[in-house]
Amino acid sequence: MRVAPETMVFVYACLLGAGLGVLYDFFRMFRMVTGGNAVLVFGEDLLFALAAACATFWFCLTSCHGWLRAFVLVGEGLGFLLYHFTVGELVVRLFAMLLRLLRGIARAVWQWILLPPFRVILSVLNKIFFCISHRLQNLKKQRFSHNFSLQLPREMLYNKHNKQARAGKDGGGIK
Repeated sequence: MRVAPETMVFVYACLLGAGLGVLYDFFRMFRMVTGGNAVLVFGEDLLFALAAACATFWFCLTSCHGWLRAFVLVGEGLGFLLYHFTVGELVVRLFAMLLRLLRGIARAVWQWILLPPFRVILSVLNKIFFCISHRLQNLKKQRFSHNFSLQLPREMLYNKHNKQARAGKDGGGIK
């Protein structure tokens, strides 16, 4: 039984569409991991469109002698849709379940293994920082008070002036 060449090109176009569906699923899984930032999604869609255009161009060059045939585009679209709504949905759902499981494991490891020592270390560092900053403040106060002292060693300045003033008024001595 002989199959027409256009039929084989259509089947290969369907396989190319399914391959593009696999590529699109990789981008969907990447979005699940990264959270789906709008700028990132736009870049991914642009990259996918560029990859699909290049793949279609290459396929038309090799299979259709450079001619763009409608049945090639229909075959690609059909292959993509068949993959996307059958196997693609299953793959993405399984990946979503695996991702939830891994996030749960990571959350448990963080809460039960990594967080308690992290809190202890943070508490110790906080106390060390408090002691150092408190000591530095005391040093600043000591330096400030040392430079501008109101008293001379063992003698108060204002009493000395008061004694001299009284001595001059009273005529020479303190009574």
